Amino acid sequence: MSSTVVTGIGELVTNDPTLGDGSLLGIVRDAAFVAEAGKIVWVGAATEAPASDQQIEAAGMSVIPGFVDSHTHAVFGGDRVGDFVGRMTGEKYAAGGIKTTVTATREAGLEKLREHTAGILGELRAGGITTFEIKSGYGLDVLSEAKILDVANEFTQEVTFLGAHVVPAEFASEREQYVSLVIGEMLDP
Repeated sequence: MSSTVVTGIGELVTNDPTLGDGSLLGIVRDAAFVAEAGKIVWVGAATEAPASDQQIEAAGMSVIPGFVDSHTHAVFGGDRVGDFVGRMTGEKYAAGGIKTTVTATREAGLEKLREHTAGILGELRAGGITTFEIKSGYGLDVLSEAKILDVANEFTQEVTFLGAHVVPAEFASEREQYVSLVIGEMLDP
């Protein structure tokens, strides 16, 4: 198995108070770490770093853990600008934007959803998010929820079906029928 040592780290945040400076962040100065098969297998002072197959020099830079976003709806059509503007001006949120997004998502083709999702995930990564989960929930019919899940699975293994996000307009007076659809046909393999 191949290993990589990242050395020359000015400050390494481990989030382990038993390492480094003893703070909650567990900061190790003049640090290094070794990774094998995508997992950190050793952390410590750069002067004590074990031999590895490959070496990366961090040139005194800081290294922090990646952030995790455990709740995204990154696959959708349209935008929610109106919702955000409303919230910024003090309007009470009444879930109206979800209905707009459902309509746009249902109308969007796979390529448009892929492009939009790639852009959103690029923004997440630029903000330091390395791991994210994508929920469905903006299709609210069998075909649209399946379309969302198909696209989501192209970007991450962390995918959650949320077909009961809200009751769609066409089932507003037939909520029990919608629940039956969600736990029935939407979940059928």
